[in-house]
Amino acid sequence: MKTVLADRIRDLPPYLFAKIDELKNEQRKKGTDLIDLGIGDPDLPTPPHIVEALAVAARDPGTHRYPSYVGMAAFRAAAAAFMKKRFALTLDPGKEVVCVIGSKEAIAHFPFACVNPGDVVLCPDPGYPVYATLTRFAGGEPYFVPLRREAGFLPDLDAIPADIARRAKILWINYPNNPTAALATPDFYKKVVAFAQKHDVIVASDLAYSEMYYESPPPSFLETPGAMDVGIEFHSLSKTYNMTGWRVGWACGNATLVGALGQVKTNVDSGCFDAVQHAAIAALSGDQACVAAQRAIYKERREILCGGLAAAGFDVLTPKASFYTLIANPKGTTSIDFAARLLTETGVVATPATGFGAAGEGFVRLTLCADKARLAEAVARLRKLKL
Repeated sequence: MKTVLADRIRDLPPYLFAKIDELKNEQRKKGTDLIDLGIGDPDLPTPPHIVEALAVAARDPGTHRYPSYVGMAAFRAAAAAFMKKRFALTLDPGKEVVCVIGSKEAIAHFPFACVNPGDVVLCPDPGYPVYATLTRFAGGEPYFVPLRREAGFLPDLDAIPADIARRAKILWINYPNNPTAALATPDFYKKVVAFAQKHDVIVASDLAYSEMYYESPPPSFLETPGAMDVGIEFHSLSKTYNMTGWRVGWACGNATLVGALGQVKTNVDSGCFDAVQHAAIAALSGDQACVAAQRAIYKERREILCGGLAAAGFDVLTPKASFYTLIANPKGTTSIDFAARLLTETGVVATPATGFGAAGEGFVRLTLCADKARLAEAVARLRKLKL
């Protein structure tokens, strides 16, 4: 029998969380009360007015047919209005905004719009694995740009070899960052634009966590002078409005890049359910007090988890944005082994940062996606761990 699987599937890197999943199953069989802080999935419910908008729209038979490939005009207008209000950006909803089935879908499809076999794509390390995996699927070559703690987890663009920069087609950036929770500054974004212009590189900015901040609102890359000439940005309603399962977001920016993504989508999907788009319009256009209230909840949780762990002697990177925090491994311990110790000795589930790239070695990631009581219990358990 011929080989069943395509090379692109067989060549995928090994699943680094397999050991953790195996240990989780073992602990559950023993009856261990696990506190799972490993997955970035909001535990808070979607705000009621968004749920109601979905319910009303779903009862309308007009929403039951195939949707537009690129999204309802009303949704794209709502997304453009959000970008105007939040970032002072003026976008053409018809040419510079496309509705996507969650930002992951768009991030996965974008390489197929721009990457030819042999093109290099600059991917952050550690970073969201989809950037590199779908680069490979599109026939491109990921080049991993390390994010170092001492540099604020910002890539050193000047350190990218000249031959790599010359072959590069896309540079992925993601701030607020997953998994490091780092933020980017306007000055850094100016350097990114200069790099893109010098090397004729597309900048793909993943801004899924734009509204999850604790002090100052993070900027959009597209606010930077020249960014609209070189960039596309991916936005999601998942984390902002607790809509991870709803699968809706948008991509915006340079009209050629947005149009190319839309062209891919017309060939691979049939668009986002109209009723979900109506709910998304209610989210983007409605009172944002629910988002502010959510930030306050996460801020309280941050103080419990990060403050408690710091007081217990852990080296904690307290986030200024997102609901992630990194804690450094004890000396001489790998990220996988440290996560395994946390799980087996305390019942607290963490994600080894090496799951996001080799440069994640040295850290495990925890999320704030649990209520205050569970986070306090997690801190109490971790205090007993001998570092």
